[in-house]
Amino acid sequence: MQRIYLTLTTLLFVLCFTGSGQTLMAASGYQAPAAPPPASDTIKPRNDFRATAPEPGPAPEISLGDFEDFTLDNGLEVVVIENHKLPRVSYQLYVDVPPHLEREYAGAQQLLGSMLRRATADRSKEEIDEAIDFIGATLSTSGSGAYASTISKYKEDVIALMADVVLNARFPETEFSKVKEDTKAALAQQLTTPDAIASRVSQAVTYGINHPYGELMTEESLANIDLGVVKSVYDTYFVPNRSYLVMVGDITPDEARRFANTHFSAWQRREVAVPEFPTPQRPEGVRVTFVPRPGAVQSNVIVSQPIKLKPGTKESIRANLLNIVLGSGFNGRLFANLREDKGYTYGAYSSTSDDPLVGNFRAYANVRNEVTDSAVTQFMLELDRIASTPITEKELADAKMQIAGSFGRALESPQRIASYALNTARYGLDRDFYPDYLKVVENSSVNDISEVARDIVDPKNTNIIVVGDKAVAEKLARFATSGEVDYYDVNGMPVDMASLSAPTDLTPEDLLNGYFEAIGGKEAAMALRSVTIKMEGDVQGQTISQQVVTTNDGRMSSQMNMMGMTMADQRYNKGKAMMIQQGQKVPLPDEAVTAMGQQAVIFQEAGYLETPDKLSIEGSEMVDGKRALVLVAETPAGTVREYYDADSKLKLQTIRQQGPQTITQKYGDYQVTEGIKFPRTFTLEGMAPFPIELKVTELSVNGDLDEALFEIEE
Repeated sequence: MQRIYLTLTTLLFVLCFTGSGQTLMAASGYQAPAAPPPASDTIKPRNDFRATAPEPGPAPEISLGDFEDFTLDNGLEVVVIENHKLPRVSYQLYVDVPPHLEREYAGAQQLLGSMLRRATADRSKEEIDEAIDFIGATLSTSGSGAYASTISKYKEDVIALMADVVLNARFPETEFSKVKEDTKAALAQQLTTPDAIASRVSQAVTYGINHPYGELMTEESLANIDLGVVKSVYDTYFVPNRSYLVMVGDITPDEARRFANTHFSAWQRREVAVPEFPTPQRPEGVRVTFVPRPGAVQSNVIVSQPIKLKPGTKESIRANLLNIVLGSGFNGRLFANLREDKGYTYGAYSSTSDDPLVGNFRAYANVRNEVTDSAVTQFMLELDRIASTPITEKELADAKMQIAGSFGRALESPQRIASYALNTARYGLDRDFYPDYLKVVENSSVNDISEVARDIVDPKNTNIIVVGDKAVAEKLARFATSGEVDYYDVNGMPVDMASLSAPTDLTPEDLLNGYFEAIGGKEAAMALRSVTIKMEGDVQGQTISQQVVTTNDGRMSSQMNMMGMTMADQRYNKGKAMMIQQGQKVPLPDEAVTAMGQQAVIFQEAGYLETPDKLSIEGSEMVDGKRALVLVAETPAGTVREYYDADSKLKLQTIRQQGPQTITQKYGDYQVTEGIKFPRTFTLEGMAPFPIELKVTELSVNGDLDEALFEIEE
């Protein structure tokens, strides 16, 4: 099939001169040169008060507002925080669904959250949307309840609507089909995004797939979920006696009682079973988990371990201080080491999370392939240092100032105040926990931080999770206590790498003929005279469209449009090539002409079969959860790796080197046109910090062609 990467190279060049391009360049780590310093005769020494930073003052008094709570007869706990500074009110209904295993229906609770806002007994989705939009309010739902906010004038209207959405939910089959398709598309995107893959596998490895926190939605589990499963989750877990209603803002306790009783007292209580699970433990020694991702240009590294860190404790506050020193931002040790000193990455960070069951510590970065093992070395050195050596007084003072500033800003958000109130009620915290938060911060010592560090950071018993090219995997074995790397797939399941060795009974010709058979037969495919594909996609908020025409006699024409303009026009006609960017003809080096010539075929596989001595089967690898056979082709434009589904033989992806970049093009959603299967989605990775996806809007074969599309200007 046609390649799209050359035109998209032009696209990214063009974007550098648009607003989207500025965002793209920032995302890729580009920094504008610093402005020149002023002339020396304009610099004057300062001896006044501005020359020295002021000493930090005492911890400020924190007030969340007047706090009141009560419980309805059905068990619903209501928390009211009265604050009349602004004429706004927010509501959060939190359903405390107990952690449980969904097993073959993993993801059902997530789908429930998307379905809640789709219909009630008296309103359709459109009517719900219209009611919210008409008064300028917000209303969102999740698998754990709902959140809404509005101006004071409509505060009862909004809470009535929120109650209707949650308590009188209806689940139309038509809406469920849409939600499931949207979820399927989002999951497919996750399974092709390195950061998402690393997060998923880290979750499974850290907690274990038999713990609710380690369970993952998969394509199989999503396919198992029907409307009955979603309704069952709703009926089982959405009960008032495990729920909290938090009201924050311009509302009085009397109004809150009236609203709660009017709209929620009819909610029927039911008992809910609360399963128990063994607490996940750190591994014994260091365990290295590797997820092979063919063609990856960088490695996604996560060092992770479960920790005991309860919410609402001094330890959780001090863990936050520790994390600021280690890696919560630009001033952390990890950032200073891996980016500023070593230059391995654009950023290295860490995080801690508290939880009544089990928390989590993680340190993470995306690094270049060639420095993956070196980066892991620095991670382990920094973790060992923070766990064994006290931080400095200056580091602690800086962390305290950062928390003092961020905590105060957080109180400007009604949703954050609601979460503080919810935590107070849900975890049974002292009413002064959040008001006294900064006092605990101020009174924390270096010894306090060291004690917490020893408890939550253990580099000798931890997980190292890496997503990247298989070539870097064995370099990581030296970090594992066992001396071996454990291989996993994108769903957090072990992979037997021995089973992925090259098959001995399959030749490259067999594989290519299997591909032709899979798409509809070699004879039918080779009989095509031309293929015209029109595609659309989104790049940094800009819609792009592309038309590619390829013929069976060595011609190709590609036009890419954006913002109503032809941004790139590429043509190849039997050995001659032309590229026009924004109306200007661009000289093409010989290697670019060669690469375009290699694209000027309807099926690349036909060309491969003409040079069997340039082909080999390298083995098999996992591609987005599917076992793929890897064909290596030595071409005039360089080495190309083609990945074919081991079962269906359909092509899954192509990887090639383009200058210093490794370009991966993925193919999906095969559909039949005139008896031949063509992919309807193309995803390009390696040219930008994000995948670029194009979807086919129109595909035709053997149509009448405008010969002007192939004209080459001399």
